Amino acid sequence: MRALLLVGLTVVAALLGCAEPRDPATPEGAMHRLRDAVLAQDAPAILAAASANTQRALAQLHTKLKEQRAAIDERYPADAQAAARAAFPPAVLEAKDSAALFAALIEPQMKVLDRGPGLKWGMTVLGRPTVTDGRATVPTQSGETLEFVLEEGRWQTTAFERALELNLNRVKLNEQTLAENLKVFEELKRREADSQAKAAEDE
Repeated sequence: MRALLLVGLTVVAALLGCAEPRDPATPEGAMHRLRDAVLAQDAPAILAAASANTQRALAQLHTKLKEQRAAIDERYPADAQAAARAAFPPAVLEAKDSAALFAALIEPQMKVLDRGPGLKWGMTVLGRPTVTDGRATVPTQSGETLEFVLEEGRWQTTAFERALELNLNRVKLNEQTLAENLKVFEELKRREADSQAKAAEDE
């Protein structure tokens, strides 16, 4: 009987030892929480797992997109607005805040993502993370690594920072294009007004 009890305790200990960490105070836990949010296609939870730099870049991107939407809606000729909007991915101009913008940006990838057992296994931590100066590199079963930073006692992913930086650069370039187009529209408007004024004088 004592032997059976010891075996039972050993099995329980083994099961507890295999439990996946989900505490964001550890890199492994933060990785598994991010994985579960991806599997659930939970955009707010994914964003909540992102770094402060991600949040700041997203806010900057949202502000610039709002400004460009206003320029298109208020200063572009009606027949040129559709073409100007076509330069942006669907739904991003309509995003009411940063969270909605993030959801609009990741939705296309989420739709085509295979959320089967393979994805869960692939995003599961393999081995021990490497932690240096508040940054952790977390290896996964798929052979990829994700980086996390420690912020206020929680490990937050930097996985979206590069993509947002690229999007910000594209939006800044588009900002220049919009400004140049507005100059062209103003010049065309001025010429049209001059032409109408001259036609009125000739009558």
